[in-house]
Amino acid sequence: MKMKKILTLAAAILASAFASNAQETFAPEKGDFSVEIQLNAFSKDKPDFKPDALQGRYFLTSKDALRFGIGFGIDSKKENQNTDNDDLWTKTMNSNFSIDFGYEKHFFNYKRVDLYAGAALGFKLNRIRETQNLGNDRKTVTSNAGDSYNEFVAKAFTGIDFYVYKGLYVGAEFGLKIGAKHFPGQVVKGGLHINDWQSGTWDNDFEVSKSPSSSAFVLATYTEPSLRLGWRF
Repeated sequence: MKMKKILTLAAAILASAFASNAQETFAPEKGDFSVEIQLNAFSKDKPDFKPDALQGRYFLTSKDALRFGIGFGIDSKKENQNTDNDDLWTKTMNSNFSIDFGYEKHFFNYKRVDLYAGAALGFKLNRIRETQNLGNDRKTVTSNAGDSYNEFVAKAFTGIDFYVYKGLYVGAEFGLKIGAKHFPGQVVKGGLHINDWQSGTWDNDFEVSKSPSSSAFVLATYTEPSLRLGWRF
C-alpha cells in the first residue's frame, strides 16, 4: 500500500507540474543561448550513448538563430590473433573530427513544439590506422585504412525541438546535403627490405605500398540518428 501511495503522489506532482506549465510559452526569445549534446544511441557501431557532438545556438531574434557545432572522438580496438601468443595482435584506431556553422529559421511554435529550418556548411575528417604485430619486433602499420576521408558539405535541413520542461528539450533533424569527399591514399609500412647486400631483413619503417588518393561527389538526404538533448538559457 505504501508503494501505491508513493506512485500516486508522484503522478499527482507530475500532473500538477504539467498543468502549471500548460499556459507557459516555450518559444525561444531574442538573446537566448542553447547548448545541446548529441548522443549516438542508435548506431550499430556505437550503441552505448557516447557523446557524438556538441552544438550551440544563439538567437538573434525570437525566430532567427546562428548555430555552431563541433564533434570529435577516438575509438581504439585491439584483438589477439592467437590466444596462445599475446604478441600476435591487431589494433585499429579510428579518430574523427567535425565542425559546422549555420543559420536556423524558427517558423512555428505551439506549446512545447518548436519547428525550424535552415542551412549550414560543414567539414568532417575521419582517419583509420591499423597496426598489426607479427611478433619478433615485426609490425605493419596501415595509415588511412578502411573508410578514411575528408568531407566538405553544404546542408539544408529542417528539425523539431520538443520542450520537456522549461528550457530542457529533445529533438531530431533531417535534410539534404551536397559536397565533396576526398579519400587519402593508403600507406603500408613494415615488410621485408631487400637490396644488394642483405636479403629478407624486416624493416618496420620500410614503405611496402602506397595507393593513390581519390575524390567523390556527395548528394544525399541525411538524418541525425542521434538523441539531441539540449538546454536553453
